[in-house]
Amino acid sequence: MRRRTFLTGVAGLGVGAALAPAAHADPQSKPNGPWLQPDQTVQKAALTANSDLGPKLTSIAARSKGRMAVEIAGHSAGCWPIHLARFGEPATGKLPVLIQTQIHGGEPLGTEVVLHLMQTLATSSHPAVRDILDRLTIWFIPRLNMDGADFRDATGFLVQRRQNTQLWTPQDWGLDPAAPPPWYLPRSLLQPGRVSGYDINRDFHPDLTFRLKPGDEALLPGASELPGFFVTPEARTSAAVFQRLRPAVFIDHHHRGSNVESETENKLTTLQVIGLVTEGTPEFPLDPAVRDLSFQVNVLVWDALRSIGQSPFGGITRYPDVELPGTALGSYALNGAGIMLYETRSVAQKSMGMLIRQSLTGMGVTLEALAAGTIGAVDPARYFDIPPAGPSIGNPRDDL
Repeated sequence: MRRRTFLTGVAGLGVGAALAPAAHADPQSKPNGPWLQPDQTVQKAALTANSDLGPKLTSIAARSKGRMAVEIAGHSAGCWPIHLARFGEPATGKLPVLIQTQIHGGEPLGTEVVLHLMQTLATSSHPAVRDILDRLTIWFIPRLNMDGADFRDATGFLVQRRQNTQLWTPQDWGLDPAAPPPWYLPRSLLQPGRVSGYDINRDFHPDLTFRLKPGDEALLPGASELPGFFVTPEARTSAAVFQRLRPAVFIDHHHRGSNVESETENKLTTLQVIGLVTEGTPEFPLDPAVRDLSFQVNVLVWDALRSIGQSPFGGITRYPDVELPGTALGSYALNGAGIMLYETRSVAQKSMGMLIRQSLTGMGVTLEALAAGTIGAVDPARYFDIPPAGPSIGNPRDDL
């Protein structure tokens, strides 16, 4: 039976492009695409520009009749404002939820997803929306990496990128000027003519107040399986919001490349999910109850998307196993939040409508289940029934 939510029928999100026919007789995946064409210029005009994000949020809030408030929670390394949209305030009896998107500037669809979701929460008279707003406090960081979202090439053409734009300044932390930068500042970006910047999603630490200090040189450069250092203003802003809200559930939206379901099943994967990104550290162990809640949220979304019948939402797999306490998901899980990662397939401007609808559906059923209290009925052990990530595939048109 088709799962209907308060988001059913959101306009302008057709899925037809996702079902484009394959270009050759023996496709590597089903459906085989869509793919970028050789020498195709990627246009991002349909995406919300940094300069338009604040006005869009203000407009939604103005129509919300007090449901939604907007503030500037901080600023990026490049001085762009980082916006926070709030539906309610922390209160006894209301479950707090934090949804964050575009921590990687080149992964933009999450911002479009939450703009649709916020508009619905702000203006809909649907009974499910009223229940959600009565029982949940929901805060959104709709675009954390403003610098990467507005990154341009030498001609001024918008290209976007994963990192922010920030130099390594050890003296700001009282460190030896020769101290190496954190490992998540790619050394390639330190070359002449490149713009330095950090992968913000490796800059988190389960001690949300951690800051480098004199004598910490031995901690650097760190490693992927260790916590980060909170050197970016973006990560510090996100952590400050987390500490204000103390969410029970944290959702983080990302993109990834293209995969098929498995070595033997070549169905194209449109979404990878994960509810476990770290087993914890000696100082910050992972609470089993938090882990189970994470598993329940992920299974809920997996079930909901698969239940929609003949749709492109069936190719859903589990993100590869990782140990990443320096991510927002990892650090926040170690601070008591059940987590879910959305890693949606992205092929530039292609399939945007379908991919937005996919994430909207998942977030919608999650908010409904959290508000209704039915999330507890989901068996967390079924998390490992979600198929593991299959092989990566490349664009077959690259050789044309």
